[in-house]
Amino acid sequence: MLRFFRQIRQRLFTENKFSKYLLYAVGEILLVVIGILIALQVDDWANKKELKAAEKQTYAVLLTSLRKDSLELVRIIDVQTKSLNAQNTILNSNAKELLDKHSNREISELILDVYNGAYSFFPKYGTYNSLVSNKGIDLISSEKIKSDLIDLYDYWCPRYENVDEVSDKKFHNLLIPFLQREIGFFVTSDFEITVIDPVRFEEAYTELQLQCGNVNYLTTNSIGGLKNIQKRVNWLIEEIESQRSK
Repeated sequence: MLRFFRQIRQRLFTENKFSKYLLYAVGEILLVVIGILIALQVDDWANKKELKAAEKQTYAVLLTSLRKDSLELVRIIDVQTKSLNAQNTILNSNAKELLDKHSNREISELILDVYNGAYSFFPKYGTYNSLVSNKGIDLISSEKIKSDLIDLYDYWCPRYENVDEVSDKKFHNLLIPFLQREIGFFVTSDFEITVIDPVRFEEAYTELQLQCGNVNYLTTNSIGGLKNIQKRVNWLIEEIESQRSK
């Protein structure tokens, strides 16, 4: 091809047709420029395609993590809501009333619900932290998704964890030792529970109400924080699924 163009140039020179040669030279330059532009366009298209594939892979990894968080949130919110309801039952009743209406086994299960309020939610930071440290978050083209991810893991989750830390101490340092010491309530390693002694239960009931009062406000705040996280996690799942389908 180059030899063909060279022969044309030489013929134009020998025939002393300079104006035609000049027009030809300009045309040849234009062809070269167009060729370069096409090559750059193809390269840009290939880069965009590669970035889009990397973005979809990032979304896939995020979805796996967020879905696990979503399922765990449902479980923990349910457990903590049962704990809050059990606390309220104890706070709004007297010992005799409960003993008259419920069997010892049923009261033990009520105490178990209170006890389970100690369960916490542990956000899966691994994927998010990896994306931030490796600048993988820059692959996300949606500014809304990027902003909400940062908001979720840098604000809402730590905010919940601050409440959970205080709640955890109340449960593990005060409430649970009290249940074991004063009421004789234990949960075994295979999740079996001891049935309460009604005499010990009645004698310790006033203190039990105080202990429930100590964790009641914290449990309410914890559930509120978890529901805030849940709303944002579920929104991110929906939005990322939408972006992946484009």
